[in-house]
Amino acid sequence: MCGYVISTTEETSKVKVIIDSASTVSCNISTTEESVICKGTLDNNQDLRVTYIPIDADLIVGDSVETSGVGGIFVKGIHIGTISEIITTTNITDRYAIVEAAVDFSKLKTVLIITNN
Repeated sequence: MCGYVISTTEETSKVKVIIDSASTVSCNISTTEESVICKGTLDNNQDLRVTYIPIDADLIVGDSVETSGVGGIFVKGIHIGTISEIITTTNITDRYAIVEAAVDFSKLKTVLIITNN
């Protein structure tokens, strides 16, 4: 999954990619079903930052991250990427994780648009 349509013409669609720093996606961690938020970063064009991690959540490098279905944009269970790093801060509520996107956006040229029709 690469993103969602934000505008269309008769022949084209503009897509906001999930790695955009203005994009947020409600997600679940596959092994724990914990709800988190994935957001694009300015640091790297292939990574997302996972935030709002519950204090008692046990994240593991290699965990799969999937859409949660919350928010109405994406259906539940679409693979977003894999946790590549977990960053623990001095305050446990501020910890975050880095997710390597499943899509290589540097090679992406054309996408298939799926509609609900």
